[in-house]
Amino acid sequence: LAQVPNADLTWETVATLNVRLHTRLWDRLSMGLEFYDRQSSDLLMELPFSGTTGHSSGMGNIAEMKNTGFDLEVELDLVHTRNVYWGVRANVNYNKNKITKLYQGLDELAFPDYSLKYQVGMPSSLVYTQVRAGVDPQDGSPMWYDLNGNLTKTYSDDIMQFCGMDTNAPWSGGFSTNFSWKGLSVTADFAWQMGKYMTNNDNYFLMNANQGTSNNQAVDMLNVWTKPGDITDIPKLGEQVQFDTHLLEDASFLRMKNLIVQYSLPAKWMKATKGIQNAKVYFVGRNLFTATKFTGYDPEPDTNLVKFNYPNTRQFVFGMELTF
Repeated sequence: LAQVPNADLTWETVATLNVRLHTRLWDRLSMGLEFYDRQSSDLLMELPFSGTTGHSSGMGNIAEMKNTGFDLEVELDLVHTRNVYWGVRANVNYNKNKITKLYQGLDELAFPDYSLKYQVGMPSSLVYTQVRAGVDPQDGSPMWYDLNGNLTKTYSDDIMQFCGMDTNAPWSGGFSTNFSWKGLSVTADFAWQMGKYMTNNDNYFLMNANQGTSNNQAVDMLNVWTKPGDITDIPKLGEQVQFDTHLLEDASFLRMKNLIVQYSLPAKWMKATKGIQNAKVYFVGRNLFTATKFTGYDPEPDTNLVKFNYPNTRQFVFGMELTF
């Protein structure tokens, strides 16, 4: 009784075409390039229902979507001798998607509460919301752009629009380097994403004059509008904080995911112990370095909104491994 039946509901289906090229040159350089074209049909999603049905929503097959892109992998041995090895690896991924069809012949399907709109011919993850135009210096009221590019102080669903920001990173990848010399080895792994935007829901609370003095606020709140002529992006006390583009931030990042340093003690030392075959000391560091413009705790979560999410922790591990 809690769900609306849908006798036409089917599984999602995916048709994929992959073309891969691979080569190795001079026994030092390996490269792999893969192009893909993925067509997804009968995409499953929860659809809003009219209140007269007695149900808020139900599952349906609503759309078809196309993903195209490529993956590039490169591996290079810079130095490879008997005692020394130094190599680097890198990979890059680019993905572009667009909706090719919506159910019942619709051209668009909007979900204003989620800043989301599915439109034929457009990517599925473009942010659809009100575009903030700053704060009026004369009265401290927030302003937005309407659909014609004019300024308005009226916040409504009627001025929602695609703002050019994507919650999925079209570009992503990583790179690593590995160096070894006799018993010493160093490995560093990095990951990155570019072009991804996230809603920093933290700032709804940390940059909100209406929260009062009982809640902590960001230092930026020192610039809140207080008198005519103030040039600021923070509206006056009493203005409702809205979920528009001012809460969206560029979450592109570069992060050192792992750093591993280890040293294997010389074999002749082990022979002298007459019991230990191998001994190795090591250090492992995780998430030691992150470069990003994102002001929240962590730019890496694969989501369109973060709200005081617990971040990836910085970790330090020291150890010793003995083989008897």
